[in-house]
Amino acid sequence: MLTFKQAVIPVITMVLLILFSVLFWEAPIQIALFFEIIIIIALALYWGYKWQEIEEMLFSSFKNIGNVILILFLLGMMIGLWIAVGTVPTMIYFGLQTISPRYFFILSFISTSLVSMAVGTAVGTASTIGLALISLAQTMGLNPALAAGAIISGSYVGDRMSPVSSIAIITAHSSEARLMDMIYHMLKTAILPYLITALIFLFIGLNSFSSMTAAVNLDSLIKLLNSNFQISYWLLLPPILIIILAILKIPTIINLALNILFSLAVGISLTQRGWSELLNIMFRGFKNKTGVVFIDNILSRGGLTSMLELISLIIFAVLLGGLLEQMGVLNSLLKPFIHLIKKKMHLITVTIFAGIISAALGCNQFLGVFLPAKMLGKNYDQMKVKRKELARALGDSGLIFSPLIPWNVNALMMTAVLGVTTVEYFPYAFFPLLMPFSNLLVSYVEENF
Repeated sequence: MLTFKQAVIPVITMVLLILFSVLFWEAPIQIALFFEIIIIIALALYWGYKWQEIEEMLFSSFKNIGNVILILFLLGMMIGLWIAVGTVPTMIYFGLQTISPRYFFILSFISTSLVSMAVGTAVGTASTIGLALISLAQTMGLNPALAAGAIISGSYVGDRMSPVSSIAIITAHSSEARLMDMIYHMLKTAILPYLITALIFLFIGLNSFSSMTAAVNLDSLIKLLNSNFQISYWLLLPPILIIILAILKIPTIINLALNILFSLAVGISLTQRGWSELLNIMFRGFKNKTGVVFIDNILSRGGLTSMLELISLIIFAVLLGGLLEQMGVLNSLLKPFIHLIKKKMHLITVTIFAGIISAALGCNQFLGVFLPAKMLGKNYDQMKVKRKELARALGDSGLIFSPLIPWNVNALMMTAVLGVTTVEYFPYAFFPLLMPFSNLLVSYVEENF
């Protein structure tokens, strides 16, 4: 077990490397993580670890990312197909006719929150209605970072507290709390952030429309889409199918694979594109050539190869997370604080802090709830605090905060689907940002009033 001083060193070096990489070097975050891995390996050797032990720690989490990499490849192929066959252009076409830019952000937040509660997955929500909304926002000339913030805020409402959410089930199980008790308890901390987030997006929409670059001729955009793509209600079937299969709890990989096959069939039967062209689009992505630059930029994306940069980041993040987890960095960091816990609010505060740190150091959502639950569970029992409090605190920290950590797998999945970086959408993801503070406020009120 590392000492507290030893555990602090890799955390400080990681923060410094990432800040320097983003702010000064203008280098990809992969490079910062690469050098951080080198530093930790050097430290581990200095602290007495053998290379065989380090190698085992380095690759300890690799077995957990195979499905993530496959999902990203499938998403890339699906997005390319959806654009090429006309699914995304059709969603943009009808969206331009029905949604006012003034109410776009609040409608995006509310609609994605409802879909995420139904399907129980943020990735599933973002890759269907979220993909349509971000494309629509760009077409309207709205700020894509703001749109992504609204979409992610809504998508993680269901990820956090839907009865069919896999991570919500894991949170309840790890905390040894009953699922429905946890969900009802989570409602108390969700109501105020949800209302505040909705009001913020409504205010932004009503007060910024006049200065937006959305002062484009929407009628001309509608005509442009109609002349360059097949527009049909039938082309809405692929996203409808993916939502239905998600509600039926079909595994994500199977769901996406079936959707790709279905989209291929739709493309061949309803468009003029041939088999060979569609297969190449699945690999390289769709390149649009309408002659209107910003429309071409919006609709030129997707393909398996588009995910390679993100997957390289995931690999480095998982290597780093494996080292930090196996070396017990989190345990060593929190041990001094656990001894200081004297009352319930102290315990809740440490839990929230532990959840966010675990999500950052472990680089995935699962460790953001699993590690603190196992570490702090006994403290809840000793202080006679119900386990549903533990589950709620983890849901409001490690679970909900994961998409806001640039190297976390959840954030990378959002970037892959929406095409907006974590740094860009972070200030606008109001719901996740408010949740830890809401938990502290509600917990204080419950304890003192």
